[in-house]
Amino acid sequence: MEEKVFIINKSGEKLIGLKTIPSKKKIKNKTAVLVHGFGFYKEEDGMFDDLAKILSEQEYLVYRFDFSGCGESEGDFINATLTKLVSDLNEIINYVKSESDVDASKIVIISQSFGTCTTIALNPEANCMVMLGSFANARTVLADNFGDGFNPHGISEKRRRNGAYLRIKETFWNDLSDYKIDKLVKEIHCPILFIHGDKDPIVSLSEMEILYSNANEPKTKVIIKNADHGMRPKREEMYDNVMEWLSANLV
Repeated sequence: MEEKVFIINKSGEKLIGLKTIPSKKKIKNKTAVLVHGFGFYKEEDGMFDDLAKILSEQEYLVYRFDFSGCGESEGDFINATLTKLVSDLNEIINYVKSESDVDASKIVIISQSFGTCTTIALNPEANCMVMLGSFANARTVLADNFGDGFNPHGISEKRRRNGAYLRIKETFWNDLSDYKIDKLVKEIHCPILFIHGDKDPIVSLSEMEILYSNANEPKTKVIIKNADHGMRPKREEMYDNVMEWLSANLV
């Protein structure tokens, strides 16, 4: 079962989310928070929809929200900064922990792509984390992703697959320079699972390796052969790895 939920962020914008409820619900439940990537939506191109279903079948509550300016949430993504996304995520996690049916001692945060940078920058209290398609050098990776549309002194823009344009101000790049993701990951002290596709055309495997080498123990990495940035066509293998790891690390 799913229900719409919402919170108000620090900018007064409504953030819309989905709460997936397991059929065998308990008074207090293991809980997963899914964190989407740069300018994406809470569905994460179907990946988070699948994960929510799989997790709920294993008796997890699952929350996935659109960040401000994304999907159903209020705001304009052109005003996004990593600082603002971190603030949004902090409000989301505080809301999740305040829910009466959430076991705050059994929370996993599962992040995709730039969502891993947001999670690392926040360093929220969690029992374990899963990083999918993670990267250490956020400015380099995102600037490359914008290609000819990258403009650090004005509006950067790129055309999406659906024909719409994703635009971001120079304040995004200025703010991003304040964050050293490869250093910040050292501040996390819970088990982390890193998963990366070896055919990822957006984020090289070396980016994940930087984070993995800097992360504290216990840590695990899984490299999925022939998977791209969205873990296609090997999403089932990724789901299996996530669930197997969680069974050992969120007990």
